[in-house]
This record gives sequence, C-alpha cells and structure tokens, in this order.
Amino acid sequence: MTLFRSSSEPRRAIQRLYLLLLTAAGVGVAAWVFAHVERPPFDVVYLLGLTLSFIIGRVLSIQLPQGDRVRITLMVGLVGLLLRGVDELMAALLVACMIDVVYRYLQDDGDAVRQSIADAIRSMAVLAVMSFVQLYIDPTDIMTLAGDGPLVGVVVTGVIFAALDVLTLAVQQWLSGGAPVAEGIVLLMRPLGSVYMVHIAMAAVAARVHPSLGSWGLATALLLTLILQNSFNLYLRIRRGYTQTIEALAHAAELDRPEDTGHSRRVADLAVSVGRQMGLTSDELEKVGYAALLHDIGRIGYEQPEADVEHPDRGAEIVSGIPFLEGVGPLIRHHGSTEGSDVPRGAMVVGVCCRYDRLRKSHGARAALDVLAADEHGYRRSVVDVLERTVAKDGGRFVPAKSMS
Repeated sequence: MTLFRSSSEPRRAIQRLYLLLLTAAGVGVAAWVFAHVERPPFDVVYLLGLTLSFIIGRVLSIQLPQGDRVRITLMVGLVGLLLRGVDELMAALLVACMIDVVYRYLQDDGDAVRQSIADAIRSMAVLAVMSFVQLYIDPTDIMTLAGDGPLVGVVVTGVIFAALDVLTLAVQQWLSGGAPVAEGIVLLMRPLGSVYMVHIAMAAVAARVHPSLGSWGLATALLLTLILQNSFNLYLRIRRGYTQTIEALAHAAELDRPEDTGHSRRVADLAVSVGRQMGLTSDELEKVGYAALLHDIGRIGYEQPEADVEHPDRGAEIVSGIPFLEGVGPLIRHHGSTEGSDVPRGAMVVGVCCRYDRLRKSHGARAALDVLAADEHGYRRSVVDVLERTVAKDGGRFVPAKSMS
C-alpha cells in the first residue's frame, strides 16, 4: 500500500509510532505462542518453500485502481500458521521481506523502498498477531486431516486474518493522509475482496491435500493462487485503462474553458464520497464517479449560447453507445434536474456537487453551501447536508475528501 504520502514530519512520526505499536503487539503474541505451543519438528524444505512463496507473493504486488500497490501473502501465511511453528514462519517472512526491500532498492526507487519497509513491518506484525490461532488449532491436526470438519477452522482463521490485514492497511493509509478508516476499508474491499477469498480458498485446498501431498500441496495452491491473481491484475489493468480514457475525455471537455480545469475531477471526488455516505451501492458509486467525470462532455465542440441547457443531453448521447458506461448516460442527462420519478439519485448527487464546485469558486465554500441549502429541496437537500459534512474537515477548512476509487 502506498505509504508516507505526506512529507509532514509529525505525520511520519505518528506512522512510525503506529508501526512500533503494531510490532510490539505482534512480538508479544508470538512470544506467548512460542512459549506455550508445541511446535512441529523443524523442516528445512518447508522453511525454504515458505520463504520462496512469501518472496513471490511480495514481489508480485497488485496495483489498485487508485494507483496504490498492495502485497497479499495471506494464503502462504495462513498455511504456515496451520502447519508450521511460529518461529519457522516468522523467519521465512523476514527473509522474504528483506529480499523484497533489496529488490526495490536495486530498482533505485526510494519511495518504493520506504513503502516496502513499512509494509514489511506491518505484514510481519499482522502475521505475528495471528499466531494466536495456534493456541486453538494444533498443526498436527491439520497434518493428519481426516474429513472436512477442520476446514471450517481454516476458513474462519482466514476470514479473521483478512479482516486484520485490511484494517491495518486502512489505518496505515489514513495515517498517510488518505480516507478515514471506515471509508478506507470499503475502498480496499471493493477491489480486493475477491482476491482475499481466493487466498482463503486456496489455503483450505492446501490444508486438505497436505496429508497426501505434503509440501507439494502448498506449491500447487500457490501456483493456482498466482494464476488467479494474475488474471485479477489483468482485469484491474483494463479497468485502469477505462479510467484513464474517461479522464482524458473529461480533460478534453475542459480544454476550451481553462477556468474549468480540474472541475470534473473535483466533482467526481466529492460525488463518490458523498454518495458513499448516503448509502449508494458499489455499482451506483462507480457510475456516479464516471458520470461526474463526464458530466460536461457534451460541451466539446459546442459553443452555442444554449450549450448550458443542451449539453447534458448531448453528453448522455455520446456515452450511450459505450458498453462499460452503460447506466451512466441517465446520470449525465439528469444531473441538472430536480426531484422527479425518472431522476436517479446518483444524478442528483452529481448535480449538487457540480453546483457546489462552481459556486465555491465564485462565492467561497461557506457561501456556496448556504446558497445550496436555500435552493435545494427533497433528496437534493439531503445531499447538501452530507456534502457539508464531507467538505467541512481539518478544523473547518472546506476541502474535498480523497475518496475517489
């Protein structure tokens, strides 16, 4: 995950304190488990296998739609927790993290090195905290797995592991200047939920076949996980291509009006943040983001005086033939409309955020909100209330939330 976005020393100090506290918790739990749990015999083959698996998982990171990179090694960590001692497991992850840091260093990317170090500390702390499951699940029971009953424990452990991983990532992102923790969890789970499910399922497979395949079970599960994760990476790359194309179109719509530069992006950031707080579904939020970016596309090459009135219809017509923008056209067409049975609520969110950004430029943030509160009614008035809470942050400064995904 992208870390240390802010150059503020106080913020960096808080981030370091967070990692220190997380590390202390992990060391404490791992030490307790080490002292109270009988470990399987040391196995060099498994140690090398776990190390190699961790290295592959960390090097082959996933790039999220918003540009952040995240490393998911949940499947390997979960299998290690179920089958090996905590000392063997932590040693394997430590070596893998060191190799990952060296790899980033050789690429001569200072930011990537700092991010890799911070993520390595967080990953090791999370894995150490998760070692508490060995107090309840004996690795020898998994090694001699009979029937499917113990697999329930594998799945439950995987869900807890994934939840802790996402939570610590969201906190780390928030401390780096990102979205609030609750919002950050949503932003992470939208693209990564299916990846975590794949890791948990493959860990269950590795545990199930271990009595017959041994360490080859981990290798097989890792291969399947990497194939599925690579397919997911290709999907995200396509989605990023869609987003970049849309942003290029939004920029093209602003070329003839320099005073509007950045308007569409600001509206999109606000609309997604407001829509999320108003309970819009993930599918609705995606359409809201696209519609906000493209709400002025109908102005391209259209300089007539009636452009302000007609550009929503032209914009809706332009996107109507694009398959991945299905459902976005009505939001563009109605973003200037008031209440009506045929007006999607996403369109009203985009419309209110659009009005706010334009009024803010001419009237100031506070006066813009006052005008909206006086003019809007019904659902759009509810949007204004949420909008005010969204932009009123950092001691009363009115800035958009960084929540566009």
